[in-house]
Amino acid sequence: MLEYLLPLIRAIINKSLVESKVPLSFKKANIRPLLKMPNLDKEELKNYRPVSNLPFLSKILEMLFAKRLSSHTLHDNLQSAYRTGHSTETALLGVHHDIAEALDRKCMAALVLLDLSAAFDVIDHKILQKRLEYSFGVTGSALSWINSYLSDRSQYIAIGMTT
Repeated sequence: MLEYLLPLIRAIINKSLVESKVPLSFKKANIRPLLKMPNLDKEELKNYRPVSNLPFLSKILEMLFAKRLSSHTLHDNLQSAYRTGHSTETALLGVHHDIAEALDRKCMAALVLLDLSAAFDVIDHKILQKRLEYSFGVTGSALSWINSYLSDRSQYIAIGMTT
């Protein structure tokens, strides 16, 4: 069965990359409310969190595009997230080092923490696209693909469905 599906999947993925267009069906998210913890009251809406699921092929396409885009340096040297060999531990070690160094030099140190966990949900896509182009050199078909990926997204809420 897989030997028949792989050529079709490959053709769909390649067409998206060559034409710099993401199919609309790949951008339609299924939002399911899931209980935060099993022991919580199912009648209380605040006890649910929305979980967004995209089609399987959409996730494959995202991963392949991310691999192709990885040739661009899309991060600051101080960034730890989404970088191989970097983690929250390396970020904390870096912060600790900087604070200790400042204190050794008899300087003041201040630490400001921001929770950007939902940053992608509120980022202006036009600003993101301009930043990718002018700060990171993402142009041409790669930028067109990203523009397609970010536009015309939709979602629907599935309640009472198991899949």
